[in-house]
This record gives sequence, structure tokens and C-alpha cells, in this order.
Amino acid sequence: MSKFRLALCLAIMLILSGCKNPFSFTNPFGGGGGGDDDRESVQPDRVTEPTQKFYLAIGGVAPGRDELIIYNSYGSIQTFPGNPLECEAADEDLVKLQPRPEYNTLSDGSGAQIVPLLPGVTAIRCWVGDVNLDYVYEVTIPPQSMIQILVAEAGLQIADEATLDDEYDDDIVELTSESPTATALASVIRNRIELINDLDDPDLFNADEEEYDEDAPTSYYDAVIFANGQFSPTSPSDQTYDIFVKASLRKFMDDDYQIAYDQAVITAAQVFNGDKNDNTDGAFAFRSPTDDEWDILSSAWNEGASQIPENSGFTDEDFPSLDPIQILIQPDVWTYSDGRPAFVFARERLDGEFAIENTP
Repeated sequence: MSKFRLALCLAIMLILSGCKNPFSFTNPFGGGGGGDDDRESVQPDRVTEPTQKFYLAIGGVAPGRDELIIYNSYGSIQTFPGNPLECEAADEDLVKLQPRPEYNTLSDGSGAQIVPLLPGVTAIRCWVGDVNLDYVYEVTIPPQSMIQILVAEAGLQIADEATLDDEYDDDIVELTSESPTATALASVIRNRIELINDLDDPDLFNADEEEYDEDAPTSYYDAVIFANGQFSPTSPSDQTYDIFVKASLRKFMDDDYQIAYDQAVITAAQVFNGDKNDNTDGAFAFRSPTDDEWDILSSAWNEGASQIPENSGFTDEDFPSLDPIQILIQPDVWTYSDGRPAFVFARERLDGEFAIENTP
């Protein structure tokens, strides 16, 4: 058992209760969402008070991040010398459970490897003989396209923001690591979905309505991300297209982009399931300002402009259904050495507000 894998799981109290029936939960999933009444919620159902959360990806995760290991109250790996350990997912279409690498059974490995099959959120419970283990695990698998767009749009910035665990020689992203840039970009995608549902209008951001509603909420993200002319890395003619394609599988990533990928998995999962709040307060678009655009924007912000200046990159005409817009200079987003932010954002502007703001 490697030090890395040991560090991934919290020591938890092993309490046995009840007869074996892994799905006799007491309301295991909570509600959540918002959006149009005729559509599925943008937020998947959640597991109530899970013992541990797993953030996984169809394209793979860092070694050990997909392993559920059961510990006893002393912080040691629990052994199961008698009745065999068994585990099952509430939704078997989303994940497959199998023995951990180098083990023949779940009992031998004191847990299971979780193999993601489809995006979504599900619960896992384990039992021994006729007795349930009194805890439940939550697994979140965000749409892979969400991970891909984060890596392609801002891979180097996300990698720079990620927190690595300095106890290891390899570049291991901490499970608690945060990337304000990744959160902001992922929030834009989610905010687009919420606007579409609120206004009942997938065409608002060029999304195909049939594809949008095909398998909600996962299809919401895919339809918005792949909508024509919306996110440049999805276009084969864009210079970041190769990165977008490679991010479909972690094994295609290297160096800083693998760090970005691992951070993107965490952020995408937290935005997808609702663990991470929107740090843009409703932004529905972003762009990377040029040096000239940044000079115009920063000057207009300092002057308290009431109108978006010309040649600043965004205009009200860009979003006729949502104008007037406000440009957000998100203060936590990654910036260059000269102070230029990697991204600025567009959101709806209320009466009396400045055209450019730096407060989320």
C-alpha cells in the first residue's frame, strides 16, 4: 500500500448496523437545482451527508483517486477475514466496482476501485455478510467535455493555480486544491445552462434543443460546450483544438497539462454537483483581453464608466437578449506580470450599475 494511496482516504469509524440491504437508505439523495419546470434540474441529485466524496472522470484520474479504501477507528486499513466484503452503487449505469489493482477480491483490497462509466452522481455502500457498514460514499463524474474545455481554454493558468502536495516527488494535486480561473470558466458554462432553462431558450447560446434535452443534466453541458461558434477549442481550426481532444483522456496529458487536467477534474465535479459556488455572480461569457483591450478596460473601470467602451472586446450587441451587459474583472483570476487578467467576463447589468466592475 503506497503512501500516496493511504493519504487519499480519511480514517473513519467502522460501525456495523442493520441487515444487509445496501439500498435501504433513508433518503440517500437530496434535491437541488433550479431552472425551467419542464426541464431536469441543472444540478444532479446529491447523496445526503456522505462519509467521503470522490471526484472521478471518464477520461481517468490520478493514480489512487478512484480507490475506495475502508479504514478502522485507529486509522488502519480494515481487514475482512470472515465474511466477504461487498459493495454496490445506487446507479450501476454510472460506475462499475471491481477489486483494487493488485488484489483479487474486494475483501483482499479492503475496498474497491471505482470505474466511471457515465457522467452523474451516485452513492456507494458496502456490507459484510448480512450487516451494512454504516457509511455511504458519493461519487461525482462531471461531463468529460467540461474538463476538456477547462484544460484547453486555460491549462497553463489552472496548472499554475493548483496546489501540489509537497510530500510527494510526483506532481500530485491536493484534493482540496482550488483554481479560481477554472471555477470562473466552469461557472460560465453552468450559468448559461441556468439562463437557458429559466428562459426556456437553448438557442440563447446556439445550443441544439434536441441535443440539449437528450440526457439531462449531462446533455446540457455537452450541448452548450459544443454549440456552434461558442467555445473556440471545440473548432478543429482553433490552435487549442488538439489540447481539447487530448484532454478526453488523462494519459494523453503531459507535464503542466496533466496538473491542469487533475485540477480540472476536481473543479468540474464541484461545479457540476453544486459543491462550488459561482465566483462570477452570473457571468455567461468570457474572453482573453489583448493588451490594447486591457488598457481600454482598466482605464474605463478607473473612471467609473457608465457605458462599455468601444474596442474593449465585448459589446451589448454581442448578447442582444441579455443586454445591457456588465464586464467583470474577476480579481482572483490568474493575471500576467503586467496585471492583465487571463480572462474578463460578461454578465447582465442592473440599472445604476457601472459598466465595468471588479466585484464578483
